[in-house]
Amino acid sequence: MSTPTDRPAARPAPGRSRRARPAASDLAPLFSAAVRAVLTVLVPLVALCVVGWIASVRSTSSLAAVARVGADLWLLAHGSTVAIVGGSVGIAPLGLTLLAVLSARRAVRMWRRDQVESEREVPFGRALGVFTACYGVLALLIALVSRSGVGAAGLVSSLLGGCLVGGTGALVALWPHRPPVPAFAAAVGRPALTAGLVLLGVGALGTALALVHGRADVLALHQALDPGVLGGALLTLGQALLVPTFAVWATAWTSGTGFAVGTGTSVAPGGTSLEVLPTLPVLGALPAPGPTPGLAWAAVAVPVLVGAGAWWLHARRAPAVAGLLRRCGAALLAGLAAGAGVAVLAAFASGPLGHGRMSQVGPDALLTGAVVAGEVAAGAVLAVLLTRAWRAWRGTRLVVTLPDTVAARRRGEEPPKLLGE
Repeated sequence: MSTPTDRPAARPAPGRSRRARPAASDLAPLFSAAVRAVLTVLVPLVALCVVGWIASVRSTSSLAAVARVGADLWLLAHGSTVAIVGGSVGIAPLGLTLLAVLSARRAVRMWRRDQVESEREVPFGRALGVFTACYGVLALLIALVSRSGVGAAGLVSSLLGGCLVGGTGALVALWPHRPPVPAFAAAVGRPALTAGLVLLGVGALGTALALVHGRADVLALHQALDPGVLGGALLTLGQALLVPTFAVWATAWTSGTGFAVGTGTSVAPGGTSLEVLPTLPVLGALPAPGPTPGLAWAAVAVPVLVGAGAWWLHARRAPAVAGLLRRCGAALLAGLAAGAGVAVLAAFASGPLGHGRMSQVGPDALLTGAVVAGEVAAGAVLAVLLTRAWRAWRGTRLVVTLPDTVAARRRGEEPPKLLGE
């Protein structure tokens, strides 16, 4: 008779390492990771503001006020709206937002590497939730600490924006440890992500072409400001952080909805209507006021072509959806997902830039997202229908039965002799 102690210990299945279930102590380092992700971007930003303050001999602000300006810029990059004297500012420098996402991704990847090296499990959902919550709370604390009589960031927008930015970075870092994704969800998500990224790439290309075309006006405005060497470097860096924001504006222009640079203004394929602009050199790259050539409306076909190409590319690699109606439904959902992503970016890239006429700057987020969703969905559905028609045409075969004598001659054989020959 064997005792419990005589039984051999259970061994893990071949090819699989034994990993302990995640404990609260394993997730606790995610708080320090969130702090590190925040400080990696916030501290250099505040330092640059201090350097600009030192270089400006006419500034009468205190060091604490300058540090609060750096914190407000960091909060703007996270989608917060900062109330200032006589108005508010709500346009995010998306270049800074991208740096914040990369910082969050790097911090979570370091935690993930420690978990893997210690042979501990990486819980996708719990880790994502803990880091996102910690990052959002830190953004809320920064908004509370930086409030003053000159500027005050919105608390709710700071919390939600911090959760969105930090959660995006954590999602990218934890993606290899995600649970299995349903085939239908993958068939929708991959074309949507591809279409969104390609549209942003097209917007970035349009922004670059506009800067090259209007470089004379941009340089003239820069020289008119006479910022000096250090001030010019800081001004150029600040405008570089705004280039991704302008890329989203260009994406809205490509969709046909356009964007505004002040109340009652419009920059769209149908024409440009502008008034007095802020003294920002990069705005010299905007199109000249007046009607645009009719060929400009051809840009509206770009989102349709992008949607068709994204769907065709992924459907060819991994055809996971069977049935014509299901494929059309997946194509429609892919367009909606791409439009939702563009709408979020347009919301970050639009908002007030002061008071009065500059209270409306950037694209209309809901309108731009809806139009992009319809255009991408139309392209994806068109790709589904064309692919089905092509496969049906290629699958049609005409079966011809040749007589035995003809078939034998084609094979180089003697034809069979008929009776009576």
